[in-house]
Amino acid sequence: MFGSKKSAEEKTASKAVTELRLAAASIGGMMVRKDPLRFTAPGQMDVPVAGAQVTVDRGEAAKRITATRVALTGIFALALKKDNTKLFITIEGADGSAMLLDCNAKKEAAARKFAILVHTKHPA
Repeated sequence: MFGSKKSAEEKTASKAVTELRLAAASIGGMMVRKDPLRFTAPGQMDVPVAGAQVTVDRGEAAKRITATRVALTGIFALALKKDNTKLFITIEGADGSAMLLDCNAKKEAAARKFAILVHTKHPA
């Protein structure tokens, strides 16, 4: 008569969503919403969780050289150091939507945990 009416599968799914929300909150700048389950961030398009791919890159690992940097510094653009105090998190949805977030490099462990949770608990 009293107690939870959820099945074991529903409890497991609810626990996975809670874990994902906590991981997203630890990174900052992003939330996980329900109905349908999706990632949201201010000024960015929503990305569905199901089938999402998450990539975590350090600022120093971003090897692209922007046109602005080349225009301002010329050939020296190749020698300039990248910002290693930032992490860039790219979330790509199965439907083609994408989200790019940046956070402090000190949150790298939390960002990688978030990526693992998305890949293991919410695969395509």
